Amino acid sequence: MHASWMRHIGSATGDTSCEALSLRVREITKNEDRMTLSSIDPQSDAAPLAEDLYRHYRELERTIRVNEQSTRTTYRSPVNFIESMQMPRHRWFPYKEGFSPSFVKEFLSASVKIEDGLILDPFSGSGTTPLVAGELRLRGLGFDVSPLTSFVAKTKAVVMSAAELRSLRDVIFDFDKSPLRSRAPEPNNATVQRYFETEVLEALLRSKAFFQEIDCPKINALFKLAFLSAIEPFSTHRKAGNGVKKKTRYSWPVSDADCMSAVKRFMIQKLEMFAADIEHTPEFIPPEFRQESCLGDALSAEVEDVSAVLTSPPYANCFDYSKIYMSELWLGDFFKSKTDQQAFRQASVRSHVHATWADRYNEFGIPIVDDVIRRHIEQQDLWSPRIGSMLSGYFADLGNLLDNLRGRVRSGGRLGFVVGNSFYGGVAVATDLLLADLGRQSGYEVDEVRVYRGVIPSSQQYQKLGNNRKYMRESMVVLRRP
Repeated sequence: MHASWMRHIGSATGDTSCEALSLRVREITKNEDRMTLSSIDPQSDAAPLAEDLYRHYRELERTIRVNEQSTRTTYRSPVNFIESMQMPRHRWFPYKEGFSPSFVKEFLSASVKIEDGLILDPFSGSGTTPLVAGELRLRGLGFDVSPLTSFVAKTKAVVMSAAELRSLRDVIFDFDKSPLRSRAPEPNNATVQRYFETEVLEALLRSKAFFQEIDCPKINALFKLAFLSAIEPFSTHRKAGNGVKKKTRYSWPVSDADCMSAVKRFMIQKLEMFAADIEHTPEFIPPEFRQESCLGDALSAEVEDVSAVLTSPPYANCFDYSKIYMSELWLGDFFKSKTDQQAFRQASVRSHVHATWADRYNEFGIPIVDDVIRRHIEQQDLWSPRIGSMLSGYFADLGNLLDNLRGRVRSGGRLGFVVGNSFYGGVAVATDLLLADLGRQSGYEVDEVRVYRGVIPSSQQYQKLGNNRKYMRESMVVLRRP
């Protein structure tokens, strides 16, 4: 248990023992009635605990350098994916959870001194970090449990000869002229089917049947990626928050022929862009991507001599990516049954409440999260009773990863973790400060917490945060292996 935290808990009595901490928590949580969010006011029993938590954050800030690059609430920050949609290869698939290639390049250029090491991203998403590493002539390796993003990342790393590019353009021509009489089966998910007008879904399934017959793996993958990119633009729904919402402005073609023509035209434009990017992108070292978890024993002995780590773990915001990317996962045949969806959830980091995990890695957690934040949150009337255990599990998972990485990163190697802070039960969960402290406990030095963007809280959160609104932010925690 942190000595500083115990000092705050026992400040009223002068007792800084672990028994004082337990007594304090019991006093605050002894009321069996579940409190609502509005009960966290200056007169409530929980208010002293919340104030102790913020006091602890301030004490961490005395020993951790917080570098406020920007606190503006903007989506045009370096840790946002907007820039990627204008850059070759990176623009092939819209993935809003990613960050910009120039941000990765800046970090790696400052972090990697010897060019024969490995650049690792344990949560690689659509592959930006390993791809930029390859562009810098560095070896890149990415891990991700999502079959969708693993496919996207691998496809963006494709290298083709001049003959293969000619074959790709020939198949694009054939696709343009094809009547597309064959049809792929509908996805085994009624909800996904309802996200499309009948004629539009028909056009998508006929386009899918065409590329399913392509024998060349590279060309097949590029067609599939173009198909996946067409799904949201032609859907009646768009991604929003932790799921999808019906579009308020959406017009679709009125006939089968018009639908087919529109889908074809969209995919062909994408495919021609892919071909141009492959042809004109300078040679790079193709990175490796593995569809598996980075936790536990997944980092095998061959993952060694790591020069730098740059990653963005899923934020502890309860987002379920099997819901957000539901249409792509089912139409892309990454999910064929509910069992596949549940297996994906089980394999993920404990950043959401849509799975039940066995206890794991408890020895790597944070006492403040387990003994204070979790107990406080479990007394609140939140939308899910699992949020407290999720937070404990989240930091335990990241603690396990940090422990696994310590013996694999070179001395002096830097690790960058882009994280977003969250808000539950009337208090901010300062993931950046807590992760920095966890890194310190795991044997790393903390270079800084670099704040890139403020996060706009809801009106209710705004009132509850008061002078602690600064903790609603998106940051990069920079660690260094001694």
